[in-house]
Amino acid sequence: MFAEKEFKTHGISLNYAEGPISGPPLVLLHGIPGRWQEFLPIIPYLMVQWHIYALDLRGQGKSGHVAGRYHSSFYGKDLISFMKRQVTEPVILFGNSAGGLVALDAAAKAPECVKAIVLGDSPIDIEWLLGWMNSPGFKALFSAFRALASSNHTIADIVSELAAIPVRVQDQEAPIRYADQPGIDSTDLRQLAITLSELDPDVLAYHAEGRAEEYLEGFDMDRIFENTTCPVLLVQGNPALGGMMTDRSVEHALARLHRGYHVLLKEAGHDLGMDRWEVGPLLRTVTAFLDSI
Repeated sequence: MFAEKEFKTHGISLNYAEGPISGPPLVLLHGIPGRWQEFLPIIPYLMVQWHIYALDLRGQGKSGHVAGRYHSSFYGKDLISFMKRQVTEPVILFGNSAGGLVALDAAAKAPECVKAIVLGDSPIDIEWLLGWMNSPGFKALFSAFRALASSNHTIADIVSELAAIPVRVQDQEAPIRYADQPGIDSTDLRQLAITLSELDPDVLAYHAEGRAEEYLEGFDMDRIFENTTCPVLLVQGNPALGGMMTDRSVEHALARLHRGYHVLLKEAGHDLGMDRWEVGPLLRTVTAFLDSI
């Protein structure tokens, strides 16, 4: 059985889904904005060997809302509390996209709680990340996401408005519709619409308002790498297909992590194949790593 449950910490109720006790604990952390269901393509396979916990981060999915308390540091604090009070033994963390930054932050601050980390195409090049978050295109897109999260529209209406958002694509002079981006289909739009319908709009305040430096204040990647003593697997999506883990950041991380490993999924972009449910290469990579630690 896979059931949703509630965990209370720091004045907030966090929603999480838990599977049967099939092995060591494995905690799944989605991106931002997101919800635990983005891991559905791989959960049935992972449940065979590991005790799965899939969290909704604060303000997202079915977790509680706490207006004005969505600085990046809060997510790591929530995770540390969850590991110490709910799981109580060292866990494996699998953070997808921004969820990987949450995993790293928690592991550096509470190394005794973490056995290993999988970073799923996480944007660990902070210089690159700040540049992207401060770009006009990023702020416009996340402002549109924030407005839709505030709209109380039906899922069908959100899908329609999402499809029409103008976005800029590399090598294209003029903006195109969000729905016309390579790899985006009606299922992608519906999944994002559901995510936005459950989202506290304040989660995206830093993103929409161009406050990237403030949002990431105190997030020192070199310090984090040096303080992370457990094995870390960098699963990189192909940058040519939209992957956000840059080659430069992989080289930098491997030089500083105590036990860092790297695999490039050549046929997948930032979603690592999960959006298309083409997860064989991802599962092979993650399973081989976890079986070896």
